[in-house]
Amino acid sequence: MSEMMQARADLAKKLNVMVRKIKGITVFLLTGEKECPPADIHFVAAAADASALPNIYADLNFLTTEFLKPSSGSQTEEDGRIIANYTFDSGLIAEIFICAEDNLPAFDWWVSYLDQNGAAEIFYADADRKSVDPTKDEPEPELTDDFENDFEEPSPAAEDSLSDDFDDEAPTAVPPQQEDARWNAVYGKVNLAKHAIAGGSLIYAGEILNELRTYLIRLICERNGITEDYLHSIDLLPAGKREALYKTYPAKPEEAPMIAALAAELSLFEQLLK
Repeated sequence: MSEMMQARADLAKKLNVMVRKIKGITVFLLTGEKECPPADIHFVAAAADASALPNIYADLNFLTTEFLKPSSGSQTEEDGRIIANYTFDSGLIAEIFICAEDNLPAFDWWVSYLDQNGAAEIFYADADRKSVDPTKDEPEPELTDDFENDFEEPSPAAEDSLSDDFDDEAPTAVPPQQEDARWNAVYGKVNLAKHAIAGGSLIYAGEILNELRTYLIRLICERNGITEDYLHSIDLLPAGKREALYKTYPAKPEEAPMIAALAAELSLFEQLLK
């Protein structure tokens, strides 16, 4: 079991114990979407009496903050529900819907830990009920898995040729299947970075941004006839070549600058791998 899946299991187990100490909770469920990534975990805590929701949130937030030690937490209200969001150092992002039994949120699947009055059985389809968490590990995509020696130095080309922009030379031809694999790997890394940023794991997200940027540097160098020593060679290219790359460095280790840097990386990949 991966560390993320272990974190999911541990959180569900601890919350299942905690909610039973909170007066008024009659329903407690683990829920999710069909394509829910392991880092996202959703719970529903419901009460028969809607007037009890503020007190339930206060108690649940206290216990979660005190005993589970999230790195950050927030609370919103929508459609008569209180939605508590927590992020953890493991990268896990937890969302807990606190609502009345007659106002349960829709999800694609559900696991029942507590359903005192049968409200969940009435609202959710039995076909969507799971006996255990159906979420599976998502292997972390590696840019090196789909083409050999991706970050290793290939043999030198006969000569180096520097062009004025990224698009005036054709990229190295690769089979369509391999090109698709490259895109899948890139998008997988981008998705990991997005979840890490959203979850407050900014150091982890920064490392993914660095890995993506290293691959961009290689692609830019190869587009300009440089086939070795990429990191030392990138600064030898004309300034116009490097300006787009500068935007991939976040100004600060904060959410907004890191999202902007990630968007800049994705834009460059769309130019270089099209």
